[in-house]
Amino acid sequence: MGQPHTSRKRPLGLVGRADRLRPASTLMSSGVALIFATILGAGLTTGFDLKDGLRDLTVIVAWVSVALGVLRLLACGTTRREAAPLLPHEALPSYTVILPLFREAHMVPGLIQSLSRLDYPTDRLDIIFACEANDPDTVKAAQALARAPFRVLVVPPTVDGGPPQTKPRALNYALERSGGELVTIFDAEDRPHPQQLRQAASAFAAHSEWSALQAPLNYFNTRDSWLAAQFGLEYAGLFQVLLPFYDALELPFPLGGTSNHMRRDALLAVDGWDPFNVTEDADLAFRLAADGGGIGWIAPPTQEEAVSKFRPWFKQRSRWLKGYLQTWLVHMNAPLSGGWRRAVMLQITLGLSLLSVLFFAPVIFGLILFTIARLVGITDVAIPSIYILTLGFSLLCGMAVGALGAVRAGQPHLLKHVPMMPFYWLLLFPPLLQAIIELQTRPFHWHKTEHGVTGAPPEIAGG
Repeated sequence: MGQPHTSRKRPLGLVGRADRLRPASTLMSSGVALIFATILGAGLTTGFDLKDGLRDLTVIVAWVSVALGVLRLLACGTTRREAAPLLPHEALPSYTVILPLFREAHMVPGLIQSLSRLDYPTDRLDIIFACEANDPDTVKAAQALARAPFRVLVVPPTVDGGPPQTKPRALNYALERSGGELVTIFDAEDRPHPQQLRQAASAFAAHSEWSALQAPLNYFNTRDSWLAAQFGLEYAGLFQVLLPFYDALELPFPLGGTSNHMRRDALLAVDGWDPFNVTEDADLAFRLAADGGGIGWIAPPTQEEAVSKFRPWFKQRSRWLKGYLQTWLVHMNAPLSGGWRRAVMLQITLGLSLLSVLFFAPVIFGLILFTIARLVGITDVAIPSIYILTLGFSLLCGMAVGALGAVRAGQPHLLKHVPMMPFYWLLLFPPLLQAIIELQTRPFHWHKTEHGVTGAPPEIAGG
């Protein structure tokens, strides 16, 4: 346990990733070319008539909205997978837990306290603080408190021409210097359920086809602000409703940035995490799927801290959206790799998510302006009621996912915030514009999220 893995002959994340290392402008050009080809095709079918083109585009958007709404309703009606029988003590595999930290010295004591409650034999645990060399305060804090099974790895500085200083780079460094059969990641503010590792190991034993699985992320500070409450609804819907639905259908889906668990051999087979991607979790999921691995879901959650103020939320969200753009553009180089299920889910979870953010705010504001124009007599063209109904249906289905997620997450106080969810979705548009700009100007820049702002989370049941 804890010894470097010596079977590899090449650095993680840099082999076979030529498509991933191309300049962002080239990747964006591929995406723009695809969009242009789509517009050109639509123009040819309508004879480049603006009115007909807008009508056809509206019809397409309406049908896509209905399809997504139906998908969300199906997700609400799907039962979650039952937990696999827990493995006995002697059958549990070795586990590597990586804790990537940067400028988070103040988080070390609480993190050690939380992970010390894990219901897992310590002789099979290797818990690694992956600290950056240019962050001496965090290194000193971790070294002062680390005792077995905790240890500290200092990630060396970046070199010219090498990967940028990012979380996935630190993860790769730690992975190469560990030996657990299973691997998971927790962030500085994470408080995982004590049973999470044992349940994950048991689920892997029951599902040999899985390369990775995801545990739910719940926010413990959803009462801090309206923004934190909306963030909580978003996460509840995703981790408690949509991901269990995809899991039930055996469809791949993007992993979360923390509390994702992987088989070590599957990680090595795809060269670890991509250090150039700012949402390395989403990218990894689709690379594992392309390699033939399944992705599952388990119920024991991790408590996390939601960003409760607009400015840090904006920076975090723009990084996530930029990473989704990176991931979609990269994997669209070979969309059918890994089969049709992966290709479909690449579009549903990344492509359509980005398109929804891109079109939602302009559509809503366009409807408002159009209504004003009709009231003052500028136009007498009416919007067919069917389009308004499809939009309303889609919004209601999205709100239903958030409401059910809140109940499943044990946060019924969030239900009063459900009617305001569409206003939260409007806020996603400016970060997307920032993400598009940064993909050209600063594709690998990592907006660091500050943790420990709210304070300590409540005790987790079973802890």
